[in-house]
Amino acid sequence: MPTPCVRAAPPVPYAGHIIAAMSGETFDHLLAHLPHHPPMRLVEHVVEVIPGRLARATRIAHPDDWYFDGHFPSNPVVPAIALVELLAQTGGLAIAPAEDSGLSALRLASLNDFKFPSAARPGVLLQATAEIVGRLGGLFKITGTVTADGTVVATGNLTLADLGPQQSAETRSR
Repeated sequence: MPTPCVRAAPPVPYAGHIIAAMSGETFDHLLAHLPHHPPMRLVEHVVEVIPGRLARATRIAHPDDWYFDGHFPSNPVVPAIALVELLAQTGGLAIAPAEDSGLSALRLASLNDFKFPSAARPGVLLQATAEIVGRLGGLFKITGTVTADGTVVATGNLTLADLGPQQSAETRSR
């Protein structure tokens, strides 16, 4: 399992600001809020989390990643939906509280205004930044950007839905 990234000098620290490079245990705790497992867990490193506000996470687009097998073999590009999924998982980390507060399984509920101004190729460092810009009950509106070696490759808005404890337990038992 990869180790989390270390951020040398965080911006002005304040209460609740987590730099998720503390230990593998902290990293695992944050990832436990995501319902994904490899190979669908696209987040490899948690860079920063401000619970209830913002998260940054990274992934290397490994040349042997499963999605490159067919997208496109002679000219491999990270699929747009994989970029959206990386951003959604990063948004889930932003929603996840510093301490367990009863949030359960999150699911993607909607996508809006996504643009893909450039392509991400094998070997690049993908960094997703997700900011919570609204909440209504169990719905969380996220705005964000994914960069590939610093170049914007995806930007848009998505909504994540908290399924609630009962529905999430039923989903897990299937």
